Amino acid sequence: MANERLEEKCLFEIRSGMYSEPLKAPGTVANEGTRTVYSWTEKHDEKEKETHFVMTLIKEESKAIVVRNGDVTSRMVFETGNKTTSTMNTMFGPIDVIIDTEYINFPGGLIDGAEVSYTLDPDSGDPIRNIFSIKRLLQNSEI
Repeated sequence: MANERLEEKCLFEIRSGMYSEPLKAPGTVANEGTRTVYSWTEKHDEKEKETHFVMTLIKEESKAIVVRNGDVTSRMVFETGNKTTSTMNTMFGPIDVIIDTEYINFPGGLIDGAEVSYTLDPDSGDPIRNIFSIKRLLQNSEI
C-alpha cells in the first residue's frame, strides 16, 4: 500500500523569472508514498516544440528532481544547502550548470504546489537567480 500511486489530472499555474507572465498548463499530480510527482507540458509559442516536464519532490531529502524533454533536455537536481551539477542539452550544444538551491517549499498544509529558489551558474560564468513555483489550480472542466 505504501507505494500506491494516486494520480489526478489538474491545471497548474507556473511562475518563473524565465517567463514574463504566469503560465497555465494541464498536467497531473501524483503521490507515491512520501514523494509528490508533478507532470506537465509547456508550449510558449508556435515556433517552439512542446516541452514535457516531470518534477519529483522528495521532502525527507530536501530534494527536487526536474526532468525536461523538448528543445532543451536536462535532468536537474535541486538540493537545499548543496550545489549540484547538470548538463542542459540545447540546439547550441551542451551547457554545464552548477545549481545552488537556496530553499524548496514542499506541498502540504495550505500549499497545493511547490516553490524552488535557486541560482544557475552556467559554464559561461554569468549566474542566473530564479524562483520557480508550480501551484495546482482547482479542477477545471477543460482538462
